[in-house]
Amino acid sequence: MEKLSSLLRKDADSIWRKIFEHPFVVELYSGKLPIEKFKFYVKQDYNYLIGMMRTFSILASKADYEVARLALEIAYADATIEMENYIKLLKKLGMTLEEVLSVEPMPTNIAYMNFLITTCYIGTPIECLVATLPCFWSYAEIAKIHRDLLKDNPVDIYVEWASVYLSNEYRSLVSKLIDLVDKLWSGENYEKLKKLFITASRYEYMFWDASYREEAWPV
Repeated sequence: MEKLSSLLRKDADSIWRKIFEHPFVVELYSGKLPIEKFKFYVKQDYNYLIGMMRTFSILASKADYEVARLALEIAYADATIEMENYIKLLKKLGMTLEEVLSVEPMPTNIAYMNFLITTCYIGTPIECLVATLPCFWSYAEIAKIHRDLLKDNPVDIYVEWASVYLSNEYRSLVSKLIDLVDKLWSGENYEKLKKLFITASRYEYMFWDASYREEAWPV
């Protein structure tokens, strides 16, 4: 039987290709992205990470030991290492944590966070893992595909940011998530899992696109 991750990745390929080709992604890795768009993204992504931390905390509370351990590991990393890295990034961008926390999440951000939190709250552990997987996995693939652009990227802060997703630590985390998803799947409910994976992949595209447009509430 083919692995769940392979099936999901193939079914979402058309969406992921659009992510890889999105102007925000290409301009970020090539160093052509206006810094104000990156600042906008950073503010939104920080708030998104808080939602992701809550998502994995919910998962840990309802899963068995193996799943709960990984969920808590990710939640802890988000609350410590990831947040510390963001604070350092904010300083380099001339922003403060208070400034970021005062920013209202854009509509796409709220919708994405609510999708993940609701899925983990009412769904099974594997459903939660499948819904969160595109975020981690797509960032790793983006970095792999566009790594050559970094060689000529003149913006140090972009190179430093992107290099995180090329690190052995990050790739190891993604591999753990993929392996766990494959291990938990018994061959059932594929269409439901595919729908969750596709939806999350669409939200990943929408997050990049909304950041590029610097999405704001209409009223």
